Parts: sequence; C-alpha cells; structure tokens
Amino acid sequence: MEHRVRLSGAPEAAPELACLRVMSQLPPNWSGEIRECGTGYAILVLRTDASAEDVAARVDEVIAELPLRGWKRS
Repeated sequence: MEHRVRLSGAPEAAPELACLRVMSQLPPNWSGEIRECGTGYAILVLRTDASAEDVAARVDEVIAELPLRGWKRS
C-alpha cells in the first residue's frame, strides 16, 4: 500500500536531506521515494503494509529526533 507523506520545514532547510534522513530511519521492509521537493516542503511516497496510522506515528517519531526538529508532517 502507498502512503503519501508531506513534510514541511523552514524555507532555508534542505528538503532532500530531510527526506533521506526520514527514509533511513524507517523499518527495513518499507520502501519509498521522494516524489517532490520545494522550498520548505517535501513529499514522500512510502510503500508498506502498515496502516496509515502506523506510518504517521513512525514518521512523527523520526522527525521528533534532533536532526529533523523543525520539520512537521502535514
């Protein structure tokens, strides 16, 4: 199942780097791709059998860590 995740951050933040950091912290059986990046935002598509709630919870855990503080899932 595909899950679209939008991340929002400060305009000066690097959205590509945020995506790579998020993706590197996901469970190994999940896959994904960066769909779009722009000033202050990024869109990821994650593929997993996990529920939408589980995906949201895991992404929220990852972006709460120090390197990604300031990014929000929207």
